[in-house]
Amino acid sequence: MVSSIFRHRTILVLAAMLCSLVSVARPSARTSVAVVTDSLTYSHASEAIEEYVSSMRLDGKRGILLIDRWGVPDSLRAALMDLYKNESLEGAVLVGDIPVPMIRDAQHLSSAFKMSQQRDWKSSSVPSDRFYDDFGLVFRFLKRDVEKPELFYYSLSEESPQRIRSSIYTSRIKPSDEAHKYELIDAFLRKAVRAKKESAGIDHVLFFAGHGYNSESMVSRMAEYKALHEQFPVIEGRDGRLDFINYDFDESVKDRLLSSLSEPSVDLAILHHHGYNDMQLLNGSPYVSSPDGWLSLARNYFRVKVRSSRNQDKLKADFINRYGIPAQWLDEASDPKFIVQDSLYDRSMDIYPEDVDAHSIASRFIIFDACFNGAFINDDYIVSHYLFSDKNSTLAALAHSVNSLQDVWCDEMAGLFGEGVCAGNIYRNIWNLETHLFGDPTFHYSSISALDAAAGREGYSERHWRKILSAKEAHPDVKALAIRKLVRSGSISPEELIRIQTEAASGIVRLAAFDGNAEIAPDCFDKAILLALDDDYELLQRLGAKFATYNQSPALAEKAARLFLDPLTSKRVLFHIKSLLVTIDGEKAKDLVRSTPYWKGDEGKESLYKYIDSNSASIKTDIDNLTSETTDLKSARLFIRAQRNQCRADALEPIAEYYTRCSDHDIKLLIAETLGWYRYSFLASRAESLCRSLLEKESDPRLREELTKSIRRISE
Repeated sequence: MVSSIFRHRTILVLAAMLCSLVSVARPSARTSVAVVTDSLTYSHASEAIEEYVSSMRLDGKRGILLIDRWGVPDSLRAALMDLYKNESLEGAVLVGDIPVPMIRDAQHLSSAFKMSQQRDWKSSSVPSDRFYDDFGLVFRFLKRDVEKPELFYYSLSEESPQRIRSSIYTSRIKPSDEAHKYELIDAFLRKAVRAKKESAGIDHVLFFAGHGYNSESMVSRMAEYKALHEQFPVIEGRDGRLDFINYDFDESVKDRLLSSLSEPSVDLAILHHHGYNDMQLLNGSPYVSSPDGWLSLARNYFRVKVRSSRNQDKLKADFINRYGIPAQWLDEASDPKFIVQDSLYDRSMDIYPEDVDAHSIASRFIIFDACFNGAFINDDYIVSHYLFSDKNSTLAALAHSVNSLQDVWCDEMAGLFGEGVCAGNIYRNIWNLETHLFGDPTFHYSSISALDAAAGREGYSERHWRKILSAKEAHPDVKALAIRKLVRSGSISPEELIRIQTEAASGIVRLAAFDGNAEIAPDCFDKAILLALDDDYELLQRLGAKFATYNQSPALAEKAARLFLDPLTSKRVLFHIKSLLVTIDGEKAKDLVRSTPYWKGDEGKESLYKYIDSNSASIKTDIDNLTSETTDLKSARLFIRAQRNQCRADALEPIAEYYTRCSDHDIKLLIAETLGWYRYSFLASRAESLCRSLLEKESDPRLREELTKSIRRISE
């Protein structure tokens, strides 16, 4: 839905845009790529932009130049939709200062973002180019930001589909160095054109795991190492190479990591870590094995705490009384020598923009599996430094504009790079609201294959995808793509996906089948979860455990208890199973624990009983508060909001019933939205029925919108 504010302008802009299209085509090309830029960027880098547009022919595609002279997202979206209909558009490259859609009321389309929208709009909205590449989504214009006029706020409409199905791919070419942005864009585009003329294959993959990531599970790292061999068969041979770096290889691992990323032979890097817009968080406190090391870490800890305290004298006295430490340790906090020492030590733990600038990064594509590294609305974002340094070979990157979930299939379909598919046509099938490509989305290794168009807008017939799925020799990621295409065309049943998950030899194909059922969320989803919980591929087992915490079917209870008590359950799977265990009725959970051997013995079981009882008592208190005639609103709000993550089955009916008695509009709105998070629950049908019942009796327009949206979220 185009905002009425811009409707008239959109028509005029669209007509003007289409008249000014510059098409550089090869007659045999079947699809096109739009290179979108603003007037100022074009005036400063026109030669490089036109050369980049022309270079699309090297990949058998048509380049189309689109100059956005108006800076209104609705207008640009309308132009891209027209190109999609009339020019076989497969993707768009957003070069320079292209307006940024800031999406609200769509947190269910993100992997992890759940900030209260009552906070500052810039912080509580998601910068997302799904506005430009998913033409099925429907938005309402809200306002333009006053401080940063390039930001435009939109609400996802209740009339919109409530899932992402990108029609095209998009990517941003946007340096963070405002003073030199035009020179940097010019240089990057010329680098991208050179790369198209010199394309090389992929035979060296590097992956890194940072501090605190996936509970630091080594089983998770081992499983990924094995899966990458399956995705990139070339690394099995003498000519291929797969390298792994864990954060604890060094007290400060960043020099090792940056040096490895600078190895000329590295083709693809996958970086798992925490992050901010201008930091890659690598190390935590190091493991030390000597008294001197322990004392050094302790003294550093106390100094940092004292410096950050508003009442240093009080905190010092508390530390001395609690730990019996010398006052001298705490006085060091204000000593200039220690201030410099601690600052340098802290700086050595993580990667900052200047660290990237000091190296010559060789990896041509980088996956930043981290929060905020792609937060391009900030004055600086670290992905920019990988792409726009004149010493770096990086041509494209995948990153997130806000926080992102750890437990996702980060390497999904990455093996398609080895099958001749470009970055855009891989990730348009995968991304969430916050996921963005940066750099050249048409980047590929070796030569573009016929699979590139099939992964993109053209596709294959159902018969052809099924033929791939049944071919024993087919690449597992190509089979995963086939499953994704069949799921999204409604051409494969949940039962068939369960059969594939049961029978496939490849862990990647089994995971793709499970992921397909997660997308469909059928009534038999608990069967797929049970299979996943028994799988030897750690990522599949982990994602099964994650979805089990949402589903909470009674059929999962016994398996949950056994996994929790099993000494061989991996650390990150255990993290999710512990959350599932406390959703089971307290007495039943304790009975399951009693009947199952536990490697921690009776003492471990007693501790677990206390944990179960404590959680049961806490939940009872929260539910009793909802059903009370004197409900504490603050506690109710916190409990209801928590169900957006927990989706407790025993909370569903009390929350819906409280909606009918509650007079607080904000809480009713929260309930209406929370019910939509029960999509993966074994009570999903009941949640949908409750939404419909509440909608029938609701007259408030805003509440009706949210209830309608939740119904669509559950039923689609």
